[in-house]
Amino acid sequence: MSLTLDQIPDHDQAPPAAEPSRALSGLKITGARRTVLKAMALGAVTLGASALSWPRAARAETGKYGMQGWDRNDCKDAYPVGYEEKGDTSGAYVNTYGACFNGAWRGSNYCDGGWHKYGTWNDNGIQADHAPTSTACGTTTTKNAWKWTTPDGIVYRCSDGFTTFWGGGHTGQTYLTICRAVV
Repeated sequence: MSLTLDQIPDHDQAPPAAEPSRALSGLKITGARRTVLKAMALGAVTLGASALSWPRAARAETGKYGMQGWDRNDCKDAYPVGYEEKGDTSGAYVNTYGACFNGAWRGSNYCDGGWHKYGTWNDNGIQADHAPTSTACGTTTTKNAWKWTTPDGIVYRCSDGFTTFWGGGHTGQTYLTICRAVV
């Protein structure tokens, strides 16, 4: 049976033969039982609320359009024997450590919200039809994206897709493209 605060008697409601507790006698200021219980309850609520902001363990990501990503950031689940990361061919991270692997082109300009673009986009007068895919990432199970930590400690998501270019000398060529985004 649970006990509520209303069922705990105040100090002036104690039975006549009851003796005061010596539990807090070492403190210069002592409180009533209700005060101590309220402080304990407040402490428990505070600890519970702060636990909500603690970092979460890695788990499978679900990106835009329901695409699945890998759980880890060392890529061992996607490529158990590792891979040789390559530098970006365009975008914001061209002059940083390589993170993604494969693809004809790699860069942040293939991203929308941290995942590979979807739909038709105009890239400097060239039409680009983007489509994320879940067939290029991994060796045994296919997913759309994986994570990689570079030597400077930054974690990136590499999200796979196909891009077909029209105009500017392109006549509908389709390439595997990789979106690189900071996680």
